[in-house]
Amino acid sequence: MSEEQRVEPMIAGGIDASASAEKRSIRSVYHGLNLAEHDERYGRSTTRDATASTKYRKFLRRSASQCTASAFKRWLLRRLPVVDALRTYRLKAWIVSDIVAGLSVAVVTVPQCLGFAKLANVPAILGLYSSFFPVLVYFVFGSSRHVSIGSMAFCSLMVAETIRKQGLGLDTMPASNYNGTNDTTEASDSMFTPEEIRKISVVVSVSFLAGAFQILMSVFRLGILVSFMSEAFVSGYMAAGAIRIMTIQIRNMFGLPPISGYSGPGEYFYGVFFMLRSLPNANLFEVLISVLSVVTLAVVKTCVNERFARRIKVPIPIDFIVVIIFTTASHFGQFEEKFGVEILKTVPKGIPAVTVPSIGIMSSCVYDAFMLAIVAYTTLGIMAKLLSQRHNYPVDNDQELLANGLSALGGAFFCSIAPSASPPRTLLMESSGGRTQVAYIVSSVVVLLTMVVFAPFFQPLPVCVLCSIIFVACFPLFPHFLVWSQYRKTNLYDLAIYAVSITMNLVFELDTGLLIGMGFSLVLVHIRMQKPDTGRLAVNDGDVIFLDEKHYSKSRSMKNLSIFRFESPLYFATLEVFVEELNKYTVSLSSLKSRMTEVKVQKVPAPIPTEADVSMSSTDDENSCSKPEVDIEKTSVRENEEGNIRNVVCSSHNEHHIKKEEFAVDSRCEERNFKIIVVDCSAISFLDTSGAKTLARLHNEYSQFNIRFLLANCCSGFVDQLKRVDECKNLFAESVYPSIHDIIVLFGN
Repeated sequence: MSEEQRVEPMIAGGIDASASAEKRSIRSVYHGLNLAEHDERYGRSTTRDATASTKYRKFLRRSASQCTASAFKRWLLRRLPVVDALRTYRLKAWIVSDIVAGLSVAVVTVPQCLGFAKLANVPAILGLYSSFFPVLVYFVFGSSRHVSIGSMAFCSLMVAETIRKQGLGLDTMPASNYNGTNDTTEASDSMFTPEEIRKISVVVSVSFLAGAFQILMSVFRLGILVSFMSEAFVSGYMAAGAIRIMTIQIRNMFGLPPISGYSGPGEYFYGVFFMLRSLPNANLFEVLISVLSVVTLAVVKTCVNERFARRIKVPIPIDFIVVIIFTTASHFGQFEEKFGVEILKTVPKGIPAVTVPSIGIMSSCVYDAFMLAIVAYTTLGIMAKLLSQRHNYPVDNDQELLANGLSALGGAFFCSIAPSASPPRTLLMESSGGRTQVAYIVSSVVVLLTMVVFAPFFQPLPVCVLCSIIFVACFPLFPHFLVWSQYRKTNLYDLAIYAVSITMNLVFELDTGLLIGMGFSLVLVHIRMQKPDTGRLAVNDGDVIFLDEKHYSKSRSMKNLSIFRFESPLYFATLEVFVEELNKYTVSLSSLKSRMTEVKVQKVPAPIPTEADVSMSSTDDENSCSKPEVDIEKTSVRENEEGNIRNVVCSSHNEHHIKKEEFAVDSRCEERNFKIIVVDCSAISFLDTSGAKTLARLHNEYSQFNIRFLLANCCSGFVDQLKRVDECKNLFAESVYPSIHDIIVLFGN
């Protein structure tokens, strides 16, 4: 008895909960042990870590064993996701949805890409090129099924800045860097002015170099870069970018002259002052057209498309309708001659010839190209990750980085601006019912028809109309302006990251502001890790301990219960690792979801976790935590706001039934039949807003499969963070316990 641990059985049903709580206790005799005695008693492994040479030899042997035909086939399928997508494509079930989604995105892409090209200060036709050639490459190499790639506002803004920086050397730049169009088009070099030709050469060079950087980053598996961008940082960056873009569009909508006179830190604020001073020179007719366009676009998108989204299967293509109306009006009303309205003028039709980037230009814009590569992939990676979580399919970050790089590099030969994911078009792709990458091809066909047939019809289109379309396209970014109030309540560190990110991206250019914001986020996290909460621990008379199964062989696993320990702070940079390791050691959510049957069936599920029968079983080779033998009977637990147990009501297996419909889950998908998952939070020093939201999401998703997701040994800062996040109310009320021992006792017999 003095050498063993035991748990006194909990009083069975029929006894008042408070009385049973008073009688519940843990009696044991445990003599203190030093580290050596502790390791000897519990069988700590004495295997030393392998040397560097041993690891290198193992790596070579493993690599040699993978040099087979089957391994090459698996590698090829990973690098060409389109093969698996087409092989598993359900033609009858998905083709209509993909066609509708592709057409819906296309009618929005055409006017938006023309506007993004003007934002980049290049001929409008380059916007169409950027939404066709890169899309074809991404269709083959991209792993996301919903991302709408092509010209994007932030990339266009950075390209415009690169062109401005290259302005001093443009006069000496040979026009032969741009080879014009091929024989299949009616356009020629005469369609562009010498200045436009030099701008195109800059675009081609910087986009090619950005794509090369992305491919190189994918080789070194730097796709994880997205994980180091916190939600607060991304919100601040998006908000600052939206402010910059909308300010530029307002200037063009009013027909004001370009900003000149100052370049450097604070240039944005100088530009705002210059724009306000130039307001008396605004073209009133362009102002009228812009107001009509903005009001029409905003009303239809907000009051019709969003409000009646469930009734309207296909959103009204108001962007395209507005473009057609004002193009026709400008042509017959002669807006340019009579009212001085700026129009597109030159929009050549046809496919451009292959264009070779200039080595001289690339050597002078290495930094700009590198930051363009970072910004383009950041937006693409965030959108791909968001959509993959919503629709439960895997996305490889490194493959997305490779696909983005190949799209930029391949598109550069055809005068394309470095592509990225456009959030409004991506969300439209999802809401329109798009299912696979086939929707990309449908959208590309429409863009191709516009390029080779209808492009000249857009020549009379007023530029202020395109600016209005881009202005309204920034409306979905407005929530990023409001998150500061959420961070003020939930986490002051996140508020500081948000404030620095939005401020630096306004004071400096987007590339410099991005680096400063990322650096501040990492420094702040490091400072925060150096200042954990401390306190004195008290010892009670219990001796139930839990050990890491990887190091202690004399341990016994618990049936239907798994205890997961995570020895790192839980914040934006560790969330992906946390979820992966949780799925590895407990129950994989993706496995449960992927094997879920498509037809809902009415069934009586397995007993809920609080009624699970958890018993200790010995194991020598499985990883587990050493503890006394415990059988967990069915109980229903109710907690108050502070997490203390007030009632423990014992019940039988037949008393609880879930009355709602569930998806029938194939039992073969559950490699581990756990009913309770306990996360040991004792080694988690702090938690941020993103981490709290992830825990709440896991709690909700596991509950759908009748699996209890519990937290134990949470530090005070961890608990305070959960209380401050609204999404964690249910998690905090139902699933947070003082210790693992409390969970064993409260759910035991």
